Amino acid sequence: MLGRLKTTLILALAAVVFGPATAAEAQDGGRFRVLVPYFEPLEDADDGFGEDVSEELRELLDGMSTHRAISKDDIEDAADDVGVNMDELNCIRTRQLASQMDAPIAVCATYTEQPDETMVVNAAVWNISASESFDVDEFTIGKDDREEAAQRVFQAFDRYNSQVRAAAICADYASSQQWENALRNCNEALEINPDATSVLYRRARIYYEMEDYSTALEELDTVLEQDPVHEDALQLAGYIAATTDQNDLAREYYSQFLELQPGNAQIRMRIAYELAQAGDPVGAMQFLDIGLEVDPDNVDLWEQYGGFAFAAALQVQEAESVRAAEEDSGELSSAAAEYYREAIDAYERVYEEKGEEMGVGQLRNVISAYIQLGQLDDAIAMGERVLETHPQEDRIWLVYADALQRNGQLDDAITALDRVREINPDHPSAALRQGNWLIQAGRIPDAVEILTDVAEGNPQQAEQAGRLIFNEAYQNGYQVEDYAYAIEGLSAAKEIPNLPEELVHQLNFWHGFSLYQATVQEQEPQTLETAEATLPKFRRALELLQDSGEYPESVNVNLSQLTGNANTYIEIQEAIIQRGGVR
Repeated sequence: MLGRLKTTLILALAAVVFGPATAAEAQDGGRFRVLVPYFEPLEDADDGFGEDVSEELRELLDGMSTHRAISKDDIEDAADDVGVNMDELNCIRTRQLASQMDAPIAVCATYTEQPDETMVVNAAVWNISASESFDVDEFTIGKDDREEAAQRVFQAFDRYNSQVRAAAICADYASSQQWENALRNCNEALEINPDATSVLYRRARIYYEMEDYSTALEELDTVLEQDPVHEDALQLAGYIAATTDQNDLAREYYSQFLELQPGNAQIRMRIAYELAQAGDPVGAMQFLDIGLEVDPDNVDLWEQYGGFAFAAALQVQEAESVRAAEEDSGELSSAAAEYYREAIDAYERVYEEKGEEMGVGQLRNVISAYIQLGQLDDAIAMGERVLETHPQEDRIWLVYADALQRNGQLDDAITALDRVREINPDHPSAALRQGNWLIQAGRIPDAVEILTDVAEGNPQQAEQAGRLIFNEAYQNGYQVEDYAYAIEGLSAAKEIPNLPEELVHQLNFWHGFSLYQATVQEQEPQTLETAEATLPKFRRALELLQDSGEYPESVNVNLSQLTGNANTYIEIQEAIIQRGGVR
């Protein structure tokens, strides 16, 4: 996901330009149009000063190759259209009028007259599309020095233009992913205007692309100090916090973002998805909770909520698996159980609305959740209900079979898995699962029949099939010294075709060793009867041990010593029989 979002951000970064340089209507002959109304007099200052300085400034701008001032007549006509006079254009109205006239830039200024007939001027260059200002340093000038006053503002405008160029170059480099060059030019733009929010935001995104996430967050916080409702900054900050495991901080950023659009379900779902992908399904649920309070009938919200609740349950189970193993407890935790119940409730709502149009994976999750809760009757009932509308879905048959097996309905479970194999003959685990369940139930011959079929049809699964029987025989036979059970299982495992040579050697060793151990116990009375019974068994054990290849070395067994012992027992039994024959 991180890679996909980065691609999106790169494209967006290229589109965000400090001035609307691509808007044809904002230009005149390739030059950007600048709206310069009369400078606004305050506290009864001389009107003529502001009118003259603005006119001088318009003439200076007209001399630029990149910009052109909108004429006084055009400004007056546009002002008349909205019901105001040109001399009533304060800075707010100027910006509004610039937007209506498609002028990307406006210059507005106020001034006050001092007792000594000097003027204190405050001016700003406004980027209309970005709603950003480039403030001109306040200056004091003589009442008659109108050309100089205009020149001062023009010089500031030129600095603004330098900032625009640096910001545009920064954007160009960013669009081609030349992050170091982009960063250098953004820094140059910010040296001219440290408060340029759009450039600060762009620089934050560049740091993000450079994977300097802590610096990116610091930059975004600076943006948010200047503009607390900057939606892009809030969303990017939330995403960075989420992907760097700062879940509480991520939720805080996202909460602020959603306050701006509380009823927008699509945005809420997108943010919840980002949180879940970043490993915080619980946080994702919390965001959807608020959306469901506003729109409780939104099926899409419920559908996503169910998925996150199911993911949260799995996450809790995984986190607690080590503890459960240490405590030898397989019980489901109360937290995981609650999330499973929430998933079931949400998915049931969706199923009532969508019916068979609901996603198969989600329907499977409902059955799985019931199984995890130990509500096997509910799991079976849900499985039967879903299979009425999805009879060809092997995934549903598989989880339905699982519920049946856990409920002690083994034959029904085997039949359900037969259905899986009919629908999908190449299913990777259905037949192996059948064999495993039969082995667990002690039905070794039935398991061998199914697993033999698997191994013949898919030699790659032969080893898995053989090991299923071997593991059962070893764990519940050899390790508990039930050698008869071990011998039965190990013999059965070798009936599976296409076994790799390494596994055959392993089976021969444990088969021979189990037979040897059992026969040692059996010969203990050392009578003619026991000797006759055990001699062929010792000989068979010896054959198996000698046909175990190099496997004994992997379990640190001295095969020579073991076979020597077996030969000794063979000699003993032969001697007993010989003595008995003499008699």
